[in-house]
Amino acid sequence: MKTLFLSLILTNALLASEYFAKAEPVDTFSLKASVSGQVVKVDESKEGKLSDASVVIMIDDKIDVIDLEASRQKLQFLQSNITLAKQSVSNSLKAMKIDKQNYARVKDLSSYSKVQKDAKLLSSINSTNAYIQSKTNLENLKTQDADLKVKIARLEDSIAKKNITVGEGLYIYKIYPNVGDFVTMGSPLLDSSDISKARLTIYVTKEDLAGIEDKKIYIDDKETTYKIDKLWTIADMQNISSYKTEIVIDKPAVFSTLMKVEFK
Repeated sequence: MKTLFLSLILTNALLASEYFAKAEPVDTFSLKASVSGQVVKVDESKEGKLSDASVVIMIDDKIDVIDLEASRQKLQFLQSNITLAKQSVSNSLKAMKIDKQNYARVKDLSSYSKVQKDAKLLSSINSTNAYIQSKTNLENLKTQDADLKVKIARLEDSIAKKNITVGEGLYIYKIYPNVGDFVTMGSPLLDSSDISKARLTIYVTKEDLAGIEDKKIYIDDKETTYKIDKLWTIADMQNISSYKTEIVIDKPAVFSTLMKVEFK
């Protein structure tokens, strides 16, 4: 009787370290719209396949493309004007210096009449004002240049966000919108997964938590070299008195299959 009782204890101890988990993709991604617009293209053939990094969903970007081309042309014209404005500043600076020197040379000479001196002073003031005006014009053009570059960057970003691609090699699980749908910011576009590896998620008991990271991991009764990838030491809010544990394993032949996991 005593032997039977000890056997039951050993059996329960072994069962305490036995768990079952589904082999799920190592990472999953839910892509949502970051811009609004009408969907004009959906490549449904990509659903259920690995991505080749080509466009999967396209949101109408015709106006953005036209605006971008016009803005780039404006930028070229503006930058030509900036080059001319810089030359104008240089020229007006030289003229200002000459006029100031001319006035400084005659302002104290008794051989020059007040009218002549005033004319030199007026010429110096006018050239100074011309220099200030050319500098102001240049700074305004530089401000327009900066604003236009920001606009171009935003248009490029908007166009990129309206041509939805998925990283090469990721598995496209589900595509949500259809052609003709109008999406807004936050609308779900597609779900994809990294299936280069798999993740097993189990919830271990408090008893198994102690020293679990030093134990060997057996999967489907076979010893492995896998280690625990993540271990939560605070009990799970849903699986009360259990502790979430994740193990990353090599890509299985079939995902979502149930696997037995043991710690020994």
